[in-house]
Parts: sequence; C-alpha cells; structure tokens
Amino acid sequence: MTSEDKAVEAEVLAITRKMLHAMYTADPEAHRAHSTEDMSAFEWYIAPYRVDGLDFHLDLIRGGGNGSPSRLDMLTPRVQVHGDTAIVCYTLLKTTLSATGPAEFSRINETRVFVKQDGVWKMAHLHKSPAA
Repeated sequence: MTSEDKAVEAEVLAITRKMLHAMYTADPEAHRAHSTEDMSAFEWYIAPYRVDGLDFHLDLIRGGGNGSPSRLDMLTPRVQVHGDTAIVCYTLLKTTLSATGPAEFSRINETRVFVKQDGVWKMAHLHKSPAA
C-alpha cells in the first residue's frame, strides 16, 4: 500500500466514524456533507429492498437517529482504494449500557462505497446486514 493510499484510508475511516456519530447523535448536516444526493442503501432492518436518495437517511436522522448507544466500535475495518473510489468494510459493534441490567450488544456488517467529488469523499452506497 502506498503512502497516498494510507492517507486516503485514514481519511475515509475518519469520515466513516464521523458519519456513524452523526447517525447516532441526530446530526443530519454532518451526514449530508459526506453523502451523494443519489446515494443508495440496503438496510435489512428498515426495508427489504434498496432505498435510493439521501433524503430518506436525513429524515431518519432528524427523527432522532438510531438511538444513543454507549459505545460504537468498528471491528476489523478494511479500506480498498481504487482511484477516486474507496470501499470500507467492517463490523459495527454497538454497546448499550443499562442501569437495570447487563450491557446489550448488537453487531452489523457494513460496507460503504465512497467516491471523490470536487475533492471531498462522499458515500454513494451503504449496505448493512446482520452479523452473527
């Protein structure tokens, strides 16, 4: 991997973390800054079909996001860089602490496809599936 690829990897992972934070803290503008208007997504727990367009996700975020887990961890992230395209794959581990019971964990496999537009990395596609 070249030093340029390593720099892109670090940048795209930082953007991914920022986007995750935006989803879970209800910050639609942070999400908009790094998404294409025509983004597409497969999110098995929301719809059994592809969802097109950024507005769908912004509405989810404005509605409160995805709750507020105590901790988010990207497990085994991998970034593949191909020119102005970067693919990020990882397992998201969400930890929610409870005052009345044990911590709850959920795992989601995620793939994000970013494209560089006008010097900015933007997510063009998101795919989520349950992790065992």
